[in-house]
Amino acid sequence: MFLTSELKNYKIHASDGVMGKVKDLYFDDNKWAIRYAVVDTRKWLPGRRVLMSPASFRALNEREKHVEVKHDKEVIRNSPTIPEENAVTKDDENSLISYYGWARYWAGSMIWGVVDQPMTFPRSTNDSSDNYENHVSDWQTYNLRSEDETIGFKVHANDGKIGHIADLIVDTNYWKVSYVIVQNSEKFTEEAYFIFPIEKIQQVDWFEKDMYLNTSLSDVKLKKEYYTKTSILESFEIIQN
Repeated sequence: MFLTSELKNYKIHASDGVMGKVKDLYFDDNKWAIRYAVVDTRKWLPGRRVLMSPASFRALNEREKHVEVKHDKEVIRNSPTIPEENAVTKDDENSLISYYGWARYWAGSMIWGVVDQPMTFPRSTNDSSDNYENHVSDWQTYNLRSEDETIGFKVHANDGKIGHIADLIVDTNYWKVSYVIVQNSEKFTEEAYFIFPIEKIQQVDWFEKDMYLNTSLSDVKLKKEYYTKTSILESFEIIQN
């Protein structure tokens, strides 16, 4: 389990050297899986938005705080160009997926389409126009959301405001957002964090920046409180061990 805020400080290592660092994470608002890390390449590839799917991650080095990817810099340099100032379109995604051989995550009921973990496939089996066209309608139910923009959304129970989104917790076995960390509002006597599984989410108003949870304020006040975000992850480690 990782906090998305921590992952955004990780460097990205290509197979032949450092290529930048993670500056944002894009997840889809259907299955809440991290679909891409947005890489700040600084002066190496100026003016381009470089996206890396977890399917291209070779290893996550927690001690050194970097992500190792499978590709060298030349492969990444020659990938389809997405101008930095443009929104990522469905055609952009399809071009990247075809180039790298990533699984089409919308083409199936599992987290990553036909599998639950991100992986790459030979281009000959992944780069089929039929595969693309046959699942266009499924694709429309997936919208990419920025982790950066989601932090700070107001969070509401059925009977009032709880607080705001302070962080997200990602299960890196599947690269899926599993929990939302909410920092409480002035309704509570002491500032604290609460965690909610994403299954508690009833609705998100992406325009108004509001999240609605299936819970009540009285239930929230009975939940375990955490006073630092790192203590939340520590409690997960105790449970898992």
